[in-house]
Amino acid sequence: MKIRLIYDPILRKSVHEVTVFNSELNNIADEMIKTMRANDGVGIAANQVGLDMRMFVCGYNQTSKDDEIPEIPFQAFVNPKIVKFSKEKDVLTEGCLSLPILELPVERSSGIEVEYQDLLGNKKSLRAKGVFARIIQHEIDHLNGILFTDRAKNISLLENYRYAKIVFFGSDEFSLPSLKEMFDGGLTILGVITESPKRAGRGDNLKPTVVQQFCNQNGISVFNPENKKEITNIIKQLKPDLIVLASYGKILENATLEIPIYGCLNVHPSLLPKYRGATPIQNAILNGDKETGVTIMKMNSEVDAGLIIDQQKVGLSVDANTESLKNQLAQIGAKLLIKNIPPYLSGQSKITNQAGEPLLTKKLSKEMGQIDWDQPIEQIDRNIRALNPWPGTFTFLDDKRLIIKSAKVVGDKLELLQVQLEGKNVINFDDFKRGYLNQLTKQAWFSKIA
Repeated sequence: MKIRLIYDPILRKSVHEVTVFNSELNNIADEMIKTMRANDGVGIAANQVGLDMRMFVCGYNQTSKDDEIPEIPFQAFVNPKIVKFSKEKDVLTEGCLSLPILELPVERSSGIEVEYQDLLGNKKSLRAKGVFARIIQHEIDHLNGILFTDRAKNISLLENYRYAKIVFFGSDEFSLPSLKEMFDGGLTILGVITESPKRAGRGDNLKPTVVQQFCNQNGISVFNPENKKEITNIIKQLKPDLIVLASYGKILENATLEIPIYGCLNVHPSLLPKYRGATPIQNAILNGDKETGVTIMKMNSEVDAGLIIDQQKVGLSVDANTESLKNQLAQIGAKLLIKNIPPYLSGQSKITNQAGEPLLTKKLSKEMGQIDWDQPIEQIDRNIRALNPWPGTFTFLDDKRLIIKSAKVVGDKLELLQVQLEGKNVINFDDFKRGYLNQLTKQAWFSKIA
């Protein structure tokens, strides 16, 4: 039997009563006990193995005299109902086979009386106390679609989730705040997968990503796989409970997504399903959107099409550029991620499908960088803010490219702020204009400049 894990719909279902008592029911109970014992459990409900029936099994063999769990006979409880709770309560730490790695304190009655049927259909009554009573309450909760985390204390404390083994994927400035938040929060980062170092600068030296630099400074293991197969092999070896991805640069194959128990979370800088793809920040600026935001999504086989864990909106200022908006959304995304890890790992997240028609991002190209002066000034301004630093925006001064680094709208004209003539350094436009005024006045586009 396969144990159903967190967010499987049957775990939230109140299952139906058993009406037929036969050899098949006995066989099911035997298989449930085998599954429970194989996974070191002390109890398991039918819906935890995908069965819509009101039955659970439990049992435990003590391993030593010092064992905190008492000897409990292996038995099945069919159609159980608690008819009496003791007034005395106690708080003990609980775990669950359907929510591996997680343990939280839960308050329950220290004694109960339960009525049930055995596997022959005979009506029974039993009084239990201590751990045995707790197990029965835990399993009956399952049959009612209730998880132990619904009753747990301190569920939002990040320190309760530090045993979850996480692998992080990320490569740039958008990625780094999310990694830092998890690291500073004391979560267990098994390793980080980032793009390989690239040659840069005058010396053409290999330069690692900002993510790898942070890992090197903080003793976090780093991997630079070159293809999807290498990624999958690394994840198979690490066996994480959860993958978190923020701006990695490569698409993961299904074999990778299926390895972690809790799946893969993605920090995406748009309000999905709007702007699925690689350039959501640039597209929001290009289209003159009034707002954008960040989505925490559970990844699936389609690009940016997974279930939504949470979203946060943010207004888009009229002077936002790709760099400033990326930095803003990176910080928002990191806080949103760390806020959602406790409820997600404890089965409390309200996961939803993406609503509305998906909008795919435009792929950026070098050709997009050439300014079309027939466009409205507002659109030209958006292009400059969206397409810097790459592919950059430019026009021509005679036969040389004039790269426009920044500008702003003033009335019905465009005020250039920083420019760079081909082969020269970046300079303020006012200074540039003094040296090239004669040539500038001969350009048709110069009439649109403030």
